Amino acid sequence: MFFDAESQLKSAKILPGYRYHKDGAVFLRELLKKESIPGTAASYRLVDKLVKKNIVARHSGDITFHSTVMKRFCEENSALWERE
Repeated sequence: MFFDAESQLKSAKILPGYRYHKDGAVFLRELLKKESIPGTAASYRLVDKLVKKNIVARHSGDITFHSTVMKRFCEENSALWERE
């Protein structure tokens, strides 16, 4: 199951070494901390990319993880999202 989550994160280019890692890491750290972020608090472009890759979902204007598996992968691999 985690293989799919990692593949989605690679596809979105937010894993370390990829183009959007810095912005993606900030966003995912915040989402892990709060579990839900108002849609207006995040970069529309980044959120749109993450929604398309099934990493996050929009619910009544808030952004949450798309699935429990994605959330668990991000939690268990939280070192990926630490500040550099």
